[in-house]
Amino acid sequence: MKFKSLLSRGRVRTAARRVASDPSPGNYVALAQAHASAGELQDVIKVCIEGLALHPRQPDLERLRERATALIREDRVRDLQRELKRSPRPALWRELCEVQLAAGRLARAEKVAVEWFEQSGEAEAQFFRARARAERFFADRRRDDARAALDLLEAVLQADPGQDEALRLSLSITSRCGAWNEARTLLARLLELCPGDPSLEARFRSVAAMAEGAPSLDQALREVERSGSFVDDEPESDRSAPSQAIRPLLQELAGRPGVQGAFYVRGGTALVQGPRGASAERYARGVRELLGSTRASCRRLGLGQLLEVQLEGRFGSLSIRPGALGAAALWGEGRPNLTTDEALAALVGNEEEVTS
Repeated sequence: MKFKSLLSRGRVRTAARRVASDPSPGNYVALAQAHASAGELQDVIKVCIEGLALHPRQPDLERLRERATALIREDRVRDLQRELKRSPRPALWRELCEVQLAAGRLARAEKVAVEWFEQSGEAEAQFFRARARAERFFADRRRDDARAALDLLEAVLQADPGQDEALRLSLSITSRCGAWNEARTLLARLLELCPGDPSLEARFRSVAAMAEGAPSLDQALREVERSGSFVDDEPESDRSAPSQAIRPLLQELAGRPGVQGAFYVRGGTALVQGPRGASAERYARGVRELLGSTRASCRRLGLGQLLEVQLEGRFGSLSIRPGALGAAALWGEGRPNLTTDEALAALVGNEEEVTS
């Protein structure tokens, strides 16, 4: 065991010297891997952060950092679970919920909070249930999740009217969906807790001006579920035009054998290669409408985030891949394949370069 430890430390020192003489991405990856072999996960993260500062978005460094973070998190989850069996107390429940939320494991976080509440009846457990549901709403735009979160937060506030975090989370939900009357009421309650707070006072004046004629909470939530957009989402017109980076990729795809059309849609903008004239406009509109209706159906059914759409028939195949800003689609003969998936992923992945 000592020999293995000494060998690992020797590899770390050798890799560190290589980084000192040549701070290349490959040498940073090698150093991070040497720390991982030695079981030094915190050092893996430090090396990856240092390497990414010099080589942003280097995929191997990002992957190693994410893996090390996940392993540390899993170790802490196991420790917390063991401690809770021996001596359950609020600080442990709270940390376990926080860890699961930070990992994006919203269902697990809610399950932990439910167990916490069943054992203790504490209002804070209900707050963490609400946080998990609110995060699901922000991710999937389902109004049922928002309603559940707001109901839980109201129960927390009934038990503790001065619960600042519950008021702020309720405010975030109502503001993001444009329910300005409810947001105004919540801001008034926050100002009672924090009188004279300049940022709250300025926000109250702004929200009060928008409350006139604002939709009800139910109407606002229905619109978010239908459109998949929050009122504070970045307007399409404020984003960079996609044509410079996307068009060459579309042209390359459209020139492949068996491809009848390649499309990229973002808001009211559409780039089309293959079909021309009125046909191009009609097909682009069809892709946009299909994507919108499919996303809305996923939200209503609680299926989570839409990752891809595949249609097959006598017309051939239509593959659609949504991205952070827009969506790419490929219409061709026969069944879609791995090359098609990679091509669409490259199109939507290129959005990062468009906005950088």
